[in-house]
Amino acid sequence: MKIYVGSLQYSPIYKSHCCALGKQCEKYGYSVKYLFSREYEWMLPEEVKEKTIFIGESTGIISALKDGLNFKHIQKLSKILLEDRPDYIYMYNYHPFLNYYIAKLSKKCGGTFIQHVQEPYVENKEVYKGIKQYWLYMFEYFQEKLLKKTDIAVISSNRALYLFEKRYQNFFGRKIMIPLMYEDMGNITSNIEDRTYITFIGPPVAAKGPETFLKIVEYSEIHNLGFNFLMISRSKVKDPRYYNKNNLKVFHKNKISDVEMAEFIRHSLMTITPYKVATQSSVVLTSYMYGTPVISTDVGGLCEVVHHLRTGYLLKENSNVEEWINGIDFIKDNLLEMSENCRNYFVAEFSEINWPKYFKEMFGDES
Repeated sequence: MKIYVGSLQYSPIYKSHCCALGKQCEKYGYSVKYLFSREYEWMLPEEVKEKTIFIGESTGIISALKDGLNFKHIQKLSKILLEDRPDYIYMYNYHPFLNYYIAKLSKKCGGTFIQHVQEPYVENKEVYKGIKQYWLYMFEYFQEKLLKKTDIAVISSNRALYLFEKRYQNFFGRKIMIPLMYEDMGNITSNIEDRTYITFIGPPVAAKGPETFLKIVEYSEIHNLGFNFLMISRSKVKDPRYYNKNNLKVFHKNKISDVEMAEFIRHSLMTITPYKVATQSSVVLTSYMYGTPVISTDVGGLCEVVHHLRTGYLLKENSNVEEWINGIDFIKDNLLEMSENCRNYFVAEFSEINWPKYFKEMFGDES
C-alpha cells in the first residue's frame, strides 16, 4: 500500500505530526512518501528528505495565495500523483488551494483522500483581531470546498467535532476521531530541581490571552513571589512591555529546532495557556511529552486534555490573578507526581506508537 503524508502550509509542529504517522506506517510495511512545503526542509532529517516531494513555500496568507496560483505546482503534483497513484493521501494543516487540487487528483487516480481537520470553524472570529478574523471567513469557505472532495475527515477533539458538524453539515464522507499524534522525543530526564520557568509559548497574539499572562508576570514582580517567566516566540515580539520585566525572559528565534524547544520545556515548571479560544492545543500535548504540567483556561477543547489537579490546573477565562497564582503554587507543590502523570498520559494517548490502533478504521482491510 502506498501512502503520501504531508503539509503544504508551514507550521513547525506539523513536521512532528507527519513524521509520526509516516514512521508508524513504514513499520507496518506501507510505502511512505511525504509532501512538504519547502519551508519545512531545515527541520527534516536526511532519511525523510529522501522520501519528500517539496511543493511551494507557503508560510502564511500571501505565500499561500502565490503558491495556489502557481500553475507549476499544480503540474508537478499532477505528474507525481498520477504516475505513482498512491492508495491514500493524508494531509495535515489545510492549505486553502493546493489541498483541493491534491484531493481532486486523489479521486482521479482511484485513491482515498484524508484531511486532518484541526481547526474546523471559529465561532467568535473577533477574538483574533486584525486581518486574520476576516481571513477566517475565506479559510472556512475554501475548507468547505475541499471537504466536498474529502473521503475521510480526521478530527482530534470533541470540541473540534462539535464545530465541524455545526459548520459542515453537508459533509458526506467518513469522520474518524483520532488524537493528535507526535513523534515521541521526550522522557523525564531533567531533575525536578532543574525546572525554573513558567513558560508561555507564543507569539502573544490576542487569542492566546497574552494580557492575562502579562498581568500574572507583573503581579509576581510587584509581590516578589520569586517566579521566573519565559516567553518563546518564532516571530518578533514587538510590545516593549515584555522586555521591561525583571522576572520575564523573551526568547525569539525564527527557526527553533525540536531539540531547542525540548530543552525549554524540560526546564519549565509548567507551561501556561491562558487562551480565549482553542479547539485543541499542541502546546499542551508537547508539554506532556516532556512531563511538564500546564496551567490553563478551560475554554474550548483544553478541558478535554488538561485534567485538573492531575496533569494541570484549570481556571475560568475571567479568573483573577490571585486564582492563577494559586494554580501555580499547586503545580509547584505537586510537581513530581504531576510530571509523571503528564508523561504517562502522553505515552498512552498521543505518542506515535498509538497510531496503529487506528489503522484498521482508517485503512480498512488493507491494514
